[in-house]
Amino acid sequence: MFTKAVAQAMQEARETAPVEAPSVLRDLSGRRALFQQVIRFSIAVAIAASIAMLLVMAIPSSQRPANQDNASLSAAWQSVKSSVLPAPQPQPARRTATLAVQDGSGFTNDPVPLGIHVGSPPPDAYVSINGLTAGARLTSGKRVGPSEWRVSATEISGVSVIPPDGFTGQMLVTAELRDGNGVALTGTSTRLTWAPVPKAPVAAPPVAAPAPVVAAPVAVAPVAVPPPVAMAAAAPPMPAVRQQAEVVRSLDPKEIAALIKRGQDLLAAGDVQSARLVLMRGAEAQDARAALLVGSTYDPARLRQMGADGPLADVAQARIWYQRAKEWGEPDAQRRLDALALSR
Repeated sequence: MFTKAVAQAMQEARETAPVEAPSVLRDLSGRRALFQQVIRFSIAVAIAASIAMLLVMAIPSSQRPANQDNASLSAAWQSVKSSVLPAPQPQPARRTATLAVQDGSGFTNDPVPLGIHVGSPPPDAYVSINGLTAGARLTSGKRVGPSEWRVSATEISGVSVIPPDGFTGQMLVTAELRDGNGVALTGTSTRLTWAPVPKAPVAAPPVAAPAPVVAAPVAVAPVAVPPPVAMAAAAPPMPAVRQQAEVVRSLDPKEIAALIKRGQDLLAAGDVQSARLVLMRGAEAQDARAALLVGSTYDPARLRQMGADGPLADVAQARIWYQRAKEWGEPDAQRRLDALALSR
């Protein structure tokens, strides 16, 4: 019975006692924790052995059933274990961090909001910002390289970009969310635009009326005055020039390939909204593959496969981008269009 109680105590201790890594033994706090576990295990074994000896001495084996020893020992061991070893604490549910962006625009020399928002960031998380034009700076954060800034995830939503003096144009800014150890969690990009300040119309200076000329009276014969002639109808105003509705970006093949690779990685991670923003830039450069992937971010069937069905789905938008991909030479676009038609 004593051997059985000690064996059960050792087995329970092995199942519940945490196994420390060898590196922890070099730390003072780790050695203290390990020493406390050894002391608790020794006390538990001693108490279990004492209970077993008392049962053997107090109750003869001929006066108790065979299965009573195991039941009494198990109950006694559970009581000892609950008083010596702490109960395991439930681990809190882990939330997934999210990174959302929104393009911004403004006029020359005006700060433009960065448009980045982080949801459920882990402790000490920060956002790595790249792609700022030389001379540009952020209203918050720390510069860690020629074009890289680091901003705390809890402060990123209120950060703006101050452009260089007189800058007009666009900046393609990339943002990557990292945890306290520097491990990348997710990333995306945003486009910021600065336009020239519109000039106010200049009013023409007033023209002074000429001084009246006084002439001497001269007698003249009466002249018949012709009837008044009706004024010609004013000419209709010129029609306004119609602006181009579709935006076409000028990107080289390397930039388009990088955008497609980034968008596919975001889709694989389940971040459909960020992937749509990145892929849209390549599609606006009339790339057939990028247009096909943009259509998949609206396709209900594709979204269900990614587990992101719901308000993101839009059959009309999916058909538009699949049709553009077909016109630009994507061979798989017609099959996607047929699948959309059958799903209605």
